[in-house]
Amino acid sequence: MGGLTGCNDPVKSIRDYTKQAEIRKSWPSKIRSENATISFDNNDLEGLDLPHNDPLVVELLISESEVTKILIDTGSSVNVIFRNVLAQMEIGESDVKPECHSLTGFDGDHIMSVGTIDLPIFMGSMIRYFRFAVIDMPTIYNVILGTSWIHEMKAVPSTYHQCVKFPTPKGIYTLRGNQQSARACFLIEHRIRTGKKL
Repeated sequence: MGGLTGCNDPVKSIRDYTKQAEIRKSWPSKIRSENATISFDNNDLEGLDLPHNDPLVVELLISESEVTKILIDTGSSVNVIFRNVLAQMEIGESDVKPECHSLTGFDGDHIMSVGTIDLPIFMGSMIRYFRFAVIDMPTIYNVILGTSWIHEMKAVPSTYHQCVKFPTPKGIYTLRGNQQSARACFLIEHRIRTGKKL
């Protein structure tokens, strides 16, 4: 977790942000949209190794690089890219803004970002810029796309169907996950955790 986009870090701002949700919970939950409905069915399961317990890991064109091992994480409030990945993408340190933020893991541990960077992502015949927190530490994934990306794209991810769908001017786009890449990340995690080469 990182800072919330809609408020600053002070406790008062976070409390106000929380109260807004309490007020709005009594509002009707229907939002009419002219976009096509996003749904999943058995056709989305074709080619998958079932049953599975794989995270949703995709590949995207970010800036001018084809980036693999991108985790779609509904539990992360920030988009994260790792410093060594930026180096592999040949993006210089001068492009990173020195805006440090504290990020909190599910175990309560805190790490500091080394800065932020805005990068374009190409997907479904669209290009959009997104802000990433830059982290300098050993990594399982190259990039983590959190709820800020999911909400901006109006995307609906399904780990079971191993894809994420979102509306585009040309209709609903389906971005498929890569099970082989997701399972390779388990090996990377084991190597980082144990310090062993696999």
